[in-house]
Amino acid sequence: MHTFSREAMERPYRTIQAAGVLRKNAKTIGHATATAQEDEIIVAVVHKDLSFGGARTIAREELTRQVLLVEDEGGWSLIFSLDTSIVQIEERCSELARIARKRWEVMQRWASRHQQDTQ
Repeated sequence: MHTFSREAMERPYRTIQAAGVLRKNAKTIGHATATAQEDEIIVAVVHKDLSFGGARTIAREELTRQVLLVEDEGGWSLIFSLDTSIVQIEERCSELARIARKRWEVMQRWASRHQQDTQ
């Protein structure tokens, strides 16, 4: 029976950590959203090593091309629109962590059940 790779099992936990990095930098992200123009969005980035990669302002029409440039492989990014408040940013970070925690719990239950099937 196929089980999850070690990296797949670690990803939700690392996502929870990345959400914490973004939450700690909510003021920086909020400042970027406050100074953005109507046709711009903010991409907040956490690198694979869990360091904050910044809050980058990019033109809305460049989103798909630019996100690939600012998010390194294995990293995380969240997109925010103009005038997103610090409270809203913190809420989004909490939601990201909550979803990752649920994902980890589901993966743990699945792995536990299927490990018993193979014994």
